[in-house]
Amino acid sequence: MKVDAKVLCLLQTIGDRMNELEHPPLDQLTPEQSREYYKVAREYFQDLPVDGVAVVDSSFQGRSGNEVPVKIYTPDGEGPFPVLVYFHGGGWVFGDVDSSDNVCRYFSRHAQTVVISVDYRLAPEHKYPAAFHDALDAITWVSNEADQWNIDLNRLAVGGESSGGNLAAAAAIYFRDVEKIEISHQFLITPVLDYNFDTESYKADYTYNLTNEKMKWFFQHYLEKEKDGQDMFVSPLRARNLAKLPSTLMVTAEYDPLREEAFTYADRLHASGVSVNLLHFEDLVHSFINMAGVVDRSAEALEKVTGTLKEMLAE
Repeated sequence: MKVDAKVLCLLQTIGDRMNELEHPPLDQLTPEQSREYYKVAREYFQDLPVDGVAVVDSSFQGRSGNEVPVKIYTPDGEGPFPVLVYFHGGGWVFGDVDSSDNVCRYFSRHAQTVVISVDYRLAPEHKYPAAFHDALDAITWVSNEADQWNIDLNRLAVGGESSGGNLAAAAAIYFRDVEKIEISHQFLITPVLDYNFDTESYKADYTYNLTNEKMKWFFQHYLEKEKDGQDMFVSPLRARNLAKLPSTLMVTAEYDPLREEAFTYADRLHASGVSVNLLHFEDLVHSFINMAGVVDRSAEALEKVTGTLKEMLAE
């Protein structure tokens, strides 16, 4: 199946704009520049209308004394609601709670869950494990403060897209062995799961949104040293034991360099006795959930993903 035509049109429009702005090649692109170009690209996305969600800004103090901003989304209704601690995408280098605002509103409203979106520290100013530590601290904070949000901690999910999915998967492994906090579900959307560029989907050398070169560039800024890529909290796929991890919703796209590592992770989870629901979209690309306001096919996929999440959290 070919890439959806509206996806191609959107990417072409953004690509033309980047050419107009003389976007430099990756070997010359600075993180600061990448954030500015990302903001320009985001102007071509449209928000889906979402009502029936209350949004509150808050923050907590991380282990390094750093302030970590969060946005808390609560759907209309009586509750208690499940809670999803969510980490945005952006290769650990760009993105924030504002760039993931619309999808978090959508998840909250249509999956009927409180969503707590975490503005973790970005690289290269804060290299690994800073973002990972912020993710762990956010989950701990949510667990400690649960009483004020009308949530059911028996349904505590972690989730995210791309690099955010990486943080969620790593956190799920970490908390598996922490008795005080039990994560019931993990929600992984086109996640980064391995520091490895030799899979079938990397070899396909896709040029739709996320490329091999971009992933290498992201890792270059995220990791202090290359050997950190072997750490299971950078590469969850390298964890030797995946037993007793949370029930998993894995979301993948065909034209995504990260596709194969997600397939392998889902297979290993299933073989380890973990309940896995894999949703694969054969005509979409990395980060398709953010295109839902412009691309009909992405909107359909987002609706299916969210409906599945709602069913899982209701269990």
